[in-house]
Amino acid sequence: MSQRPSGPQPTAGRGTAPAQGPRAAHPAGGVAVGLLVFTALFVLTQLYSAIPLLGPVGREFGGDVTFALATCFSLCYAAGFLVWGPVSDQYGRKKVMVPGVLVLSAATIACGFASSITGLAVLRGVQGLAASSFAPVALAYLAEATPPERRHSAIGAMSTAFLVAGIFGQVLASYVSLWSSWPMVFVICGLVLIGAGLTMALSISESPRRNVSGHVGHRFAALGKVVVKPSVLTLCCAHITQLMTFVGMYTALGPHLGQLGLEPSSVILLRLVGLPGMFAALLVGPLARRLGLVGVARTGFLLAAAGMAGEALLSQTLVGICVTSLLFVIGIALAIPAMITLFGEAAAPERAGGMALNGFILFIGASIGPLVASLSDGFTLLLFGFAGVLVASVFFLSVSDRLAKKEKEMVAA
Repeated sequence: MSQRPSGPQPTAGRGTAPAQGPRAAHPAGGVAVGLLVFTALFVLTQLYSAIPLLGPVGREFGGDVTFALATCFSLCYAAGFLVWGPVSDQYGRKKVMVPGVLVLSAATIACGFASSITGLAVLRGVQGLAASSFAPVALAYLAEATPPERRHSAIGAMSTAFLVAGIFGQVLASYVSLWSSWPMVFVICGLVLIGAGLTMALSISESPRRNVSGHVGHRFAALGKVVVKPSVLTLCCAHITQLMTFVGMYTALGPHLGQLGLEPSSVILLRLVGLPGMFAALLVGPLARRLGLVGVARTGFLLAAAGMAGEALLSQTLVGICVTSLLFVIGIALAIPAMITLFGEAAAPERAGGMALNGFILFIGASIGPLVASLSDGFTLLLFGFAGVLVASVFFLSVSDRLAKKEKEMVAA
């Protein structure tokens, strides 16, 4: 998630204090960046922690909790991207981020005390909507508040935290639920988020605000302009598959490993195998200079598809699962940042709307993944299906690239 969001470009006006040097114009130093990266890790952990908790939570409530625990969060998280990005463009980043994290912390702790599947579903929905106030707004804040020479590094660090949470969240939830209880996962995360939110309130300084022309409805109108672009629509068809396959595969992996006779503690270690692959996201910049962004995204999709197909073929061997799941994660880690940047380019000049739509589509995929996994007849068949979907994404990516070039030619003409 490394594209710089581009909100409205207002002009200076009344009520605007002039910047007093570089520090006032770019107040986010290393401490602020580190705090936001740490917070990002625990915010996204709320999404991925659901994967290993489906079993223990389902046993406690005596039913299938996939929709309540996983889908409700993901759907509300995705929808929130369409709300909080434009709202923060209008009213400011800190005014959205800090209350959002504090509401998230309260809802997270409350999840640990849910007494029914319905109550859990409602609380997870509140969690998702509150959590979505962080990612797009924090990225916009870093794009505005960090000095230009440190901006790419700051955004890259946060993007890596978003990706690392995909493994960290699973491992943390698995470990805590195994050695304590599943409610403690939510209590621990909630307490950490309270500390992060209060620290943000005390230590984060916003860049000097300028007057924003128009009302908040204009920010949503800009989002509407993005949605109707053919190049963006076809890009969405490719983008939705990334977290759908990631979350779907890891949702099905735990039960499959149990069928192979692995103890829960060993399943935790296998989930950790993919962690190094997440850092492949740091290679997107150098690779893009050689292959172009479309080339990096295409390479990522094909690597992920190869890893998924290989995992299907070698699904009865632990070594095979380790190697092929790592290859899959590397592919996803390359594709996601490249695709996000492509969203920003395809949505230009309405890049803020592009970032909102990007998050919405990405996490709609995350909400579909657990449902697909729960409805699948077998692990191998599921993975072959995911491999086919990832290959199809390469086709949609190519179509989007051609449409984007035609749209640029029309604008130039």
